[in-house]
Amino acid sequence: MGRAVIIILLTSILTFGIVSIQINRSSSESGSSISKYYRDLYTRNIANSMIEILRLKLNADSSFRVKNLTKEKLLGGDVFYKLVDTVINTTPLVKAFINVNYEGITRSTEAYFIIEKSSNSNLPPFFNYALFSGEEMHFNGGVNITNANNGLNANVHVNGNFSMNGNNKIEGFLTYTGMAWSNPPQALLTRIKPISNPTNLPVHFKTQEIKIPEFEPEKIKSKATEIYYGDKTFSGNITLGTLQNPKIIYVSGNLTISGNLSGYGIIISKGKTTINGNVTITSPNSDVSSIGIYSGDELVVNGNVTLNAQIFANDEVRFNGNCKVYGNVVAREEIVMNGNVTVYYKPANEVLTKPIWPNTNLESIVQVKTMYLYE
Repeated sequence: MGRAVIIILLTSILTFGIVSIQINRSSSESGSSISKYYRDLYTRNIANSMIEILRLKLNADSSFRVKNLTKEKLLGGDVFYKLVDTVINTTPLVKAFINVNYEGITRSTEAYFIIEKSSNSNLPPFFNYALFSGEEMHFNGGVNITNANNGLNANVHVNGNFSMNGNNKIEGFLTYTGMAWSNPPQALLTRIKPISNPTNLPVHFKTQEIKIPEFEPEKIKSKATEIYYGDKTFSGNITLGTLQNPKIIYVSGNLTISGNLSGYGIIISKGKTTINGNVTITSPNSDVSSIGIYSGDELVVNGNVTLNAQIFANDEVRFNGNCKVYGNVVAREEIVMNGNVTVYYKPANEVLTKPIWPNTNLESIVQVKTMYLYE
């Protein structure tokens, strides 16, 4: 009897062991299958992200090509890619070949882009951003980069390094040629949220430099409708021109704006531009900017200021205080924003850039569309 009990017990243990092995093997195979599924999906997302990155690079520079197979790290994977010209049915296209390796999974993808001129093709490339810095960009405090209720991404570009410290937000893509840093570190992922991102492109990534041509204020002097020699302060209420006849004001020294501006026109200073106090610059056009403020040196904004304008500085731009900009901001050097600064992105107006940059290469401003995609 005791022997029979031992045999039954051993049989039960052996049966349990076999069942356990089968369950563990099944679980392992199931886990491996799930792991492969997600690795496949992630590899595909890397490939699609690279396609969108190349499309954006073409959008910034229609001559951009990569003729030799090039390797790049993206989202933890190795990406090999080429970007070359091709023709399909007599239509000139740009072909992207992409091969991704991620944790043992390989995926090859081909995409074909068509380049079309956009309606705002007369704008210089650097004016197609909510914020553009030719060197560095730093946010400190509660900086908010959004749009002016037009559904557009408020994109930010830096020819250098980007940093933000505090409760900041960007409702667009962030691109840079150097490094990006934030405090807290996760803010680069949680506080950058493009309004439109259908292909789940990384919200911030490294890209190529976009150059700013020389800005020489004295060469614009001959186009001015009003000229002020030396330093000039505008206070009170100032009305510029009309859409049909915009005013161009040239100041040979430093410019200070402490009053309110309205109408259509351009204000150019050879020296530093300072906007102080409770200043309001209004615009009759809600779609694009109506006033251009172009500084030959740095541009500093202090106080409770509301600007409906497109802004350019040949040096750095600094915002301090409670500032609102309905338009966009471009600096040849760094941009520093301290305090509660909000930029409501509104596209720049080519009427206000043409007198300054008349020879802009129109082909660099294009719409790039994905015509074919093969996975």
